[in-house]
Amino acid sequence: METISPDSTTGFVPAGIGESTLFSDRLDAGRQLVPSLEHEVGPDALILSLSHGGIEVAAEVARALHAPLDILVVRKIRYPGAPQRVLGAVAPGYAVYVHTRADLSARRLAIAAADARTELEHVDRRLHGEHAALDVRGREVLLIDDGATTGARMITATRWARTQRARWIVAAVPIASTEAADRIREEVDLFICPHVPASLGAVGIWYDEFEPVHDEDVLRVLDEVEADVAESTRDQSRRHRLHVGHRRRS
Repeated sequence: METISPDSTTGFVPAGIGESTLFSDRLDAGRQLVPSLEHEVGPDALILSLSHGGIEVAAEVARALHAPLDILVVRKIRYPGAPQRVLGAVAPGYAVYVHTRADLSARRLAIAAADARTELEHVDRRLHGEHAALDVRGREVLLIDDGATTGARMITATRWARTQRARWIVAAVPIASTEAADRIREEVDLFICPHVPASLGAVGIWYDEFEPVHDEDVLRVLDEVEADVAESTRDQSRRHRLHVGHRRRS
C-alpha cells in the first residue's frame, strides 16, 4: 500500500490513519469484505450497490456469494452552493432521509431534495433501461457501498427496501465513521463493517485508487457479474450431477 497523502479537497488526514491506506481500490475493498459476509448471508440473498461508488465493491461480493447484483440509485441532498455539505439522501419512489437541514428553510430544503430526485430519476432510467431492476419483495437484501461518512445514503436505501417489503436487510461497507455506523445499525437487521476508525475524514483517502465511476462502468460491471454468476451456477450444477451420478454407481 502507498503512503497516504492529505485529502485534496480539505487537506485533512485523520488522526490514527498511520502510514498506509486500507484498500488498493474498490475491488480490493470488496474482497476484504467477503469473509465478514460469507456466513451471515442466506442463499436467497440479492445484492444492491448504492449507486456508482459501491458497484465494484458489490461486484466482488456478488461473485464470491454467487448472488444476483443490481444497482440502487441513491442521490445525496446537497446544501445549495456548497455541494460538499450533505443534508440527506433520496432513493426511488418516496424514500428520503434528512439528517440535518442546516440553516435552510423548509422550502429551500424541499427544493434541494427535488433537485436530487430529478438527478436520481434521470440516472435510474438510463441504468435500468438496460438492466431490469431486481424485485426485493420477500428476499434478503444486502446493501453495499464503498464507505459511509454520514450514513445518509445507506439509511435511505434501507428505508426504500422496507417499503419494497424486503424480508431481511443487511448493510455492509468496508469502512464507516462511528457516527454513520451508529445511525445505520439502528435501521437495519444486520450491519457489517470491518473498519470504523475514530476519525474517518473522506472515504476516498483510505483507498490508493478512488476514481470516479460512470454509468458506462456500472453497466459493464453488471454485465460481467451476471455472466460470472451464471457460469458459476452452471459449474455448481454440473459438479452436483456428477457427484450424484458417482454415488448412484457406487
